[in-house]
Amino acid sequence: MRIIILLIAMALLALAAPLPIVFSGNEQTSSSQLYDTLGLRKPYAIEVWEDQPSIEPIAISQSVSALTSFYRSKGFYHAKVTAETFPDKVLFVIEENTPIRVGNIQINSPLNIDSAISLRNDDLFDQEAFSASKSAMKKRYGEAGYCNAQFNTKAWVDIETDHAYLLFEATPGEPCTFGAVSVASTPNIDGNLTASMLRFKEGDPYSVEAIRLSYEALYAKEGITRVVINDNEHNGSVVPIMLNIEEAELPIRFTAGLGYSSDEGITVQTGLKHRNFFGDLKTLSLDVRYSQIKQEASGTFGLPLENRGLLGAEIGYKNEIFDGYKTESTYQKLTAKYQDTPASAMMGFLLDQVKTYDSQDLSSFPNNKLSLVSPIGELNYDTRDKPLEPTKGYWLNANLMGSLYTPGISDASYFKSLLSAAYITSIDEHVFGAKIKWGTLRIYDGEVPASYRFYAGGMNSNRAYTYRDLGPKNSDGDPIGFASITEGTLEYRFPLYKEVRGVLFNDITFASQNILPDYAKDGYLGVGAGLRYVTPVGPIAIDFGFNPEDFAQHAIHFRFGELF
Repeated sequence: MRIIILLIAMALLALAAPLPIVFSGNEQTSSSQLYDTLGLRKPYAIEVWEDQPSIEPIAISQSVSALTSFYRSKGFYHAKVTAETFPDKVLFVIEENTPIRVGNIQINSPLNIDSAISLRNDDLFDQEAFSASKSAMKKRYGEAGYCNAQFNTKAWVDIETDHAYLLFEATPGEPCTFGAVSVASTPNIDGNLTASMLRFKEGDPYSVEAIRLSYEALYAKEGITRVVINDNEHNGSVVPIMLNIEEAELPIRFTAGLGYSSDEGITVQTGLKHRNFFGDLKTLSLDVRYSQIKQEASGTFGLPLENRGLLGAEIGYKNEIFDGYKTESTYQKLTAKYQDTPASAMMGFLLDQVKTYDSQDLSSFPNNKLSLVSPIGELNYDTRDKPLEPTKGYWLNANLMGSLYTPGISDASYFKSLLSAAYITSIDEHVFGAKIKWGTLRIYDGEVPASYRFYAGGMNSNRAYTYRDLGPKNSDGDPIGFASITEGTLEYRFPLYKEVRGVLFNDITFASQNILPDYAKDGYLGVGAGLRYVTPVGPIAIDFGFNPEDFAQHAIHFRFGELF
């Protein structure tokens, strides 16, 4: 009878409804870490449609064991976890008690690996940090070209004194070099093409960083879905490479999106792209984008070349609304690009036919139709750790274009340049950034469209002003643009609560109709604050900026992603 009652009780327990989870006593660990340990996810505040984390009563005992093991891995060898079940919740009560701390670290290594060891004396003995330090030590030797290094890492834990004693020891061996590269590829992708995209060649010093960059370069080709760079076979100090490539089974991809920004308002975009058009990673795409001030459609073709080259062709149409006038343009562009992470270089030609119409001020924005044939060039160097939410690194960018007046071909002799740079660093979760931009437009003969001028103000410019609203205006109140511009930004980002972060910023703009701004009097200042809500695909940003010399001059901006 007891067995029957026990079986009935277990069956009822198994059928019991899941109960929400509550943690108590977790002073040195966050609740999100504990949810992750149980394989659960706490929804973001905006995900009101998602249920709160819950657990079935039958899994409570297993969850207690999982939480206990988690605490042990974080150095809390004396932690105790118990569970109490209520009609409306399950309460996990945690007694963290005295943790194990690092007592001493001994490092025996010919290379300086101090920065690779994330643990320090008196830190909590975190087993994940210990394992990560071992991996970082091995990576450091791999980056230095030692593929056969021997490692000895140990941790002794004294639970009576609550201290851990760590050893990190390395014997480098002989420096290694890359050997011959063999490729196993699919029929539609040339193996020689993909091998030339590797960031190393036979005879180069062995480097795990070169292998990492090679993965990035290959996965950047959308027609490739799987890459394996096998460096496990060593012939003494020579490392032969076996490269395996798999192409996308469904090469045609459709995209669609809906967004909003304070600059352009509601934005709708869609696209269709063939990622392996007639093989060898050639691409063909069609994109359409519509916003409240800009409508554009374009078709592009990309032809990858061996040794990291790319030929591109693009045709497009764009209609854009400016304050005081509108423009309509059709353009054709041919480019040749060389990519060698973190640097890239591009040169090409742009045929741009621009019609200015519906002008409200013919002296400032004359109605006309101009044709410009312009050589173009771009240099870029980008070391940022993440493109949408960087925490360290810097980038440099130079864009150049110009033309010579030729009757019937090009309607102006002009030169336009835009140079930009940014630097980002961080201390823990506090991020500091600086950005500068300098541009100039010189017209020697003929005329260029009003849209070629520089405009300032907006979420990616001086945030005390609305989009393209900074600077002198005509009698109708429309900004007339600039021939030269210099902009600078200082920004500080800091944590507030969970996924919410704060931002303080200072923007300054110098702009003029002359070749260079007068930095003594052509300045526009903006300061302000903002909020960031961090999502898995990047931060949602809202900023409020104002001119401290004229508080009536202010603006609110909304965007997705960071400024730099």
